Amino acid sequence: MKKIIFSNPLKHKIRINRNDIKNNAVFVVFCVLLFVGIITGAVGGRNADSELLKKLDFIFLTNFDVRCSRGVLSAFVSSFASSFLFLLVIFLLGLSVWGGIVVAVIPFFKGYGYGLSVGWLYCNYGFYGVLYNILVILPGVFLCSALIAAAADSAFKNSVKLMSCCSGSAPTDDIHINMKKYLISMLWFLVLAAVSAVADMIFSLCFSWIFNFS
Repeated sequence: MKKIIFSNPLKHKIRINRNDIKNNAVFVVFCVLLFVGIITGAVGGRNADSELLKKLDFIFLTNFDVRCSRGVLSAFVSSFASSFLFLLVIFLLGLSVWGGIVVAVIPFFKGYGYGLSVGWLYCNYGFYGVLYNILVILPGVFLCSALIAAAADSAFKNSVKLMSCCSGSAPTDDIHINMKKYLISMLWFLVLAAVSAVADMIFSLCFSWIFNFS
């Protein structure tokens, strides 16, 4: 009875939290890389010009005239196409033995593209550009960046499992089951990319008409 009364009720909860952190360590690292990419892009965005942003628009969605003038459908298509491109590269890297090493670059470049637009907007339009970023760009980018980091985490783990199989060590799980889980997870990320594009479209519909960068 004494043992029950004086047992620490937080001990089990703390152990769970530590395990969660350990299991999600790779995801946290990819989030940090994404954040580093944002800072790097923001610093570089001060020296960028509009022509460079137009060239990078399909990958990073940096063309603000398109968002403000071509309507919400264009915002959805461009947002989903950009996310699909990142997810396709991540998916293919996850199918490679060495892809887990390279996949860490993808969240960084995603963050770099967002940081590039933030730095350019702030440098050229000040508070007006920052407000545009908060109201129009940030909501969709936040969702997309989170799923890019999660997809990279899934690809990294799948690549590690493939590497363990090729190294001759006995796999703990069936490789076919693992591959099926990987494919399903990537399909879910694709669905979430569509949700992110819808959020991008909604916020563009609500606020992009306020701004004019021409």
